[in-house]
Amino acid sequence: MALAMWTLCAARPALADAHASPSPAPAAATPTPTPQPSPTGTSLTLGPLTIDGVLSAFTMFTTNVNAAGSLDTASGADLSNRTDISNAFIIVNKSSGTLRYGFAAGAYNIPVVGFALNKTTQTGANTSLYGALPSAYVEYAPSASFNVMAGKLATFTGQESTYTYENANIQRGIIWNIETAVSRGVRANFSGSRFNAGLEVNDGFYSGNRLGVEGQISNTPNASTTFEFVWVIPNASAPGNATASIANKQLYNPLLTYSTGRWAFSPYALWVISPASKALGYISAEHAFGAVLGVAYALSPTWSLPLRVEYGVNGSTRSDTSLNANLLGYGPGSRAWTFTLTPTYRRGVFFARAEASQAEVSAFTPGAAFGLSGSSSTQFRIGAETGIQF
Repeated sequence: MALAMWTLCAARPALADAHASPSPAPAAATPTPTPQPSPTGTSLTLGPLTIDGVLSAFTMFTTNVNAAGSLDTASGADLSNRTDISNAFIIVNKSSGTLRYGFAAGAYNIPVVGFALNKTTQTGANTSLYGALPSAYVEYAPSASFNVMAGKLATFTGQESTYTYENANIQRGIIWNIETAVSRGVRANFSGSRFNAGLEVNDGFYSGNRLGVEGQISNTPNASTTFEFVWVIPNASAPGNATASIANKQLYNPLLTYSTGRWAFSPYALWVISPASKALGYISAEHAFGAVLGVAYALSPTWSLPLRVEYGVNGSTRSDTSLNANLLGYGPGSRAWTFTLTPTYRRGVFFARAEASQAEVSAFTPGAAFGLSGSSSTQFRIGAETGIQF
């Protein structure tokens, strides 16, 4: 979601963290590398307001379904097929003048590779977590180079936004799943010709009254390259909640975006540290590491081929008993790879895409991986999504 200022929020399945973001105006369903043209803007205007919308549905077929994480089954085991609304948004913004504001309203489903899926309107997941008004903000912009925002703010972290229509892939990734999503706070943004920065005081992983700090600095030396570094330091004693099972995680996140011709590259790394906390029962500091490579190739102005490859590893050992040792989601000491390929077609307001993904885990805790017993090491999904975006 790099450099997106305002976004909606996401849902998280059991055992997984979720990270959310919709931008005030809909992003393309897949990035379009230069020199291929981006979709023509079709936003509606009503006086000073810009109105955008997204309506889409998806279906996913899964082998070796997750043994836990689905909230609509008695056992918690996932279903082999899920079909539902993926986005139903109306997004309104006033983005000119000194005083600006906006909101996004609707329903959303956030499928995550390697984790169980849930209904779009399931209590405790997806739309339920942040409600039907997951983004609302006010902004004071006295100049083109400085503004202050307050409200529900999307994180700076990572290269992926939360909602399916905003991203190159239908499913979010396992490293995205560790990141913060949206926070309630106040942010100052500074922008220049090559350097941009933002600093925010917020409630971390949607913790309510536990203050934390988030920031980013970026450099764009030319039109095709951006370097960025993001950090998130929440309150060390912030307890877990419905949006993050471990909510005191510090995040350190270098990112690069680069495009050339028909190619676009968006690699990033993520270092995660969960401090020890006597109040939370975290007997030791724990850490994890993730690396993500996103690549997109524009076959034509209407067809593109995005690929995401991820690696994540817990820094703990399999025998670690600290309650914060399972940052990745498959048990202390676990490791995972994911591969996601998403051929995409877009023409005007219409988009359609297919997706194939595979998750492979090792050194997992029995019961925390795939299959009805949670003891299988691989999971394969195939799915599709289609809809309109204006």
